[in-house]
Amino acid sequence: MIQAFLLRRWWLFRQRIFSTITLVVVLPIIIHLALTLGIGNIILETITRFSYQKWLYPGLVFIVNTVVIIPIIYREFFDLRINSKTLITLSLTPLSKLQLIGLLLLTALIEATIFSMVAMIIFLYLMDLSLSMLDLLYILVSMNLFGLIVSNGLITISLLTDRINTIFIVTFIFFFFIIFSSELLFEFEFYPHRISAVLDNLPTSMVSNWCRSLMFNGYFDWTLFLTPLGIGLVWTIFNSVLLKRTLRQ
Repeated sequence: MIQAFLLRRWWLFRQRIFSTITLVVVLPIIIHLALTLGIGNIILETITRFSYQKWLYPGLVFIVNTVVIIPIIYREFFDLRINSKTLITLSLTPLSKLQLIGLLLLTALIEATIFSMVAMIIFLYLMDLSLSMLDLLYILVSMNLFGLIVSNGLITISLLTDRINTIFIVTFIFFFFIIFSSELLFEFEFYPHRISAVLDNLPTSMVSNWCRSLMFNGYFDWTLFLTPLGIGLVWTIFNSVLLKRTLRQ
C-alpha cells in the first residue's frame, strides 16, 4: 500500500517539478543571505562556547523542512477536501482513517526529507561547514521527528478550517511560532526566563535540544526523544479521529 502512495507522490511531483526544484535550491540561498550572514556576523559563539554556525545549521534545515511540508499538507488535507473532494474518495477505501493519515503523513515526510537533504548540501557549501556523517544522521532523524510534530499541527489546522483565507493566516502564525519557539535560530537564554521555561517544554524544542545534545555532547537524552515521539504518535491518532468527524463518516 505504501508503494501506491509513494507513486502518487511521484506523479504529483512530476506535475510541478520545475517550481519544486526552484524552491528547494533557491530557498536555502535566501535563508543563508537573510539569516546566516547577518546573524553569523553578530553571534560567533553560543553561550556554551560552541560554534554558532554549527549550532545554527540544524535549525536552518528544520526551517526548510517545515517550508516544504506546508504545501504538501495543505494540498492533502485542505485542497483535496474542500476543492476537489478527492480526500473523501480516498477515505472510502478499505483503509482505516488512522492508516490513511499515517500513509499520507509518511509519504509527506519522505518527500520533505529528500528535498531537505538537497538543502543540507547547499547549506554546508554556503556556510563552509564540515560535519561528520554521524552528525548529519542525527540531523536527519531529528528533522523527521520535528516534521512529525509540525505535520500533525498542520493537519489539525487543515481539518478544522474550511476557508482559504483563514488557513493561510493560521498557517502563517503557526509557522513563525514554530521558528521562534523551537530554539532554531536563537538560544532560549536570550529570552525572558518565564518564557524560555515554557518554550523549553514544547515538543519541537525538545527535538532541537535532542539533536544538539547528540551533536555537541554525544549524549542520547531519552526524555527529549521519546516525549516528542509519543506526542507525535498520539497526535496522529487524534487527527485520524478528527478526519472521521470532519468528513462525517
